Amino acid sequence: MKKMISLALVLVFVLLAGCSDDKPVPSSTANPGPETTAAATEPVTTADPAPVTTTAAPVTTAEPTTEPPTTAAPTTEAPITQAPTEPTGEPVDPWSLMDEALYMQGAYTDSSENTYTYSYGLPCLAAETPDALAINAEIDELFGGIIREQEEAMRENASLGCDHVGYHGEVWNNVLTLVVIAHWDWSFEDYGIYCYDTAAGRRLDTPALLEKMGVSQEAFLEACKTRFRETFEDMYKTIPEDQRESYGYVDALARVDSPEFVNLELMAYPDANGDIVVIAPIVSLAGADYYFHAINLGINQAN
Repeated sequence: MKKMISLALVLVFVLLAGCSDDKPVPSSTANPGPETTAAATEPVTTADPAPVTTTAAPVTTAEPTTEPPTTAAPTTEAPITQAPTEPTGEPVDPWSLMDEALYMQGAYTDSSENTYTYSYGLPCLAAETPDALAINAEIDELFGGIIREQEEAMRENASLGCDHVGYHGEVWNNVLTLVVIAHWDWSFEDYGIYCYDTAAGRRLDTPALLEKMGVSQEAFLEACKTRFRETFEDMYKTIPEDQRESYGYVDALARVDSPEFVNLELMAYPDANGDIVVIAPIVSLAGADYYFHAINLGINQAN
């Protein structure tokens, strides 16, 4: 028995001596080092990234170009249809510049059963000089305004105050005159006189017309005084002399050739013979203070 125990002990010592030179085998519970992460020293997800988007200059705040946009510079050319032109100096037939801006006619009955036969016409100058355009604008404002008032009255079935606006032309040398007349229902007439020098492309007021015709202002005013008195006396010649003062004849005759009615602002134009026609405001004894009359003065000093 002792011999058996001795052999067993020897065997154990032999086994222990043989295993002492081997490396220890790690157990399955040891904590292995991760091969894929062992060499990494900086966590990629926590690194401070370079702000790439903030280093580039924003496009919207870039330095603007110095070349202005094409719409910034206004055109220097006026519309052809509105631009006034200067006269060319070439001879022109004055009648060729007379045109018509409007014409209308018809019959109308208002709400009171008053019937009207109306006609409205407006002339204009077929020229684009500043003075011609100004004349056209004035005709439209004054006489076109009267026509528009009558159109409004017809839309409202109201009575017409003016049933006729008409015109005619006069030509002497290179002067074209547009004579516009509005007939009111109380026997009053409004006149518009527009003298246009077709060669110079300018409007002629009465002093300029007298100068062009070679007539002095003094001669014109004296002729007006004479003809105005003659016209007044002829109009009221049937009033008995003993009743004239009561009619206001004496006072009116004293006014008829006064500066109130005889001055260089009178409307005047040359007829085809070169005689001066004046639109005379002759004092009235009834109705309006005066009524217009077209009077030939009988003076012509033009060659």
